[in-house]
Amino acid sequence: MRALRARPGDPRSLDDWARELGVSTRTITRALQAETGLGFARWQAAVRANHAAVLLLRGDDLDEVASGCGFATVSAFGTAFRRATGVTPGAFRSQGRSLA
Repeated sequence: MRALRARPGDPRSLDDWARELGVSTRTITRALQAETGLGFARWQAAVRANHAAVLLLRGDDLDEVASGCGFATVSAFGTAFRRATGVTPGAFRSQGRSLA
């Protein structure tokens, strides 16, 4: 969890993390579920959305925000951000919103 919070754009999948940690994907899923109430994909999306919010409010370019959060395109980032937050990145920035 610390590694993904430090680098939200890290492209490693749940399978990759399980191999690296020498545990099963189920072990990671259970630990995340117990600690956060979320599965890996939802937790990763939330971490990325929170990181993106900081970058957006700081005024970073959308291309930089997208790549910094692990997305190949601004379009894919916009879709994921809207799914996680309920607003587009542009609306979020213009409203000066917070994810708290």
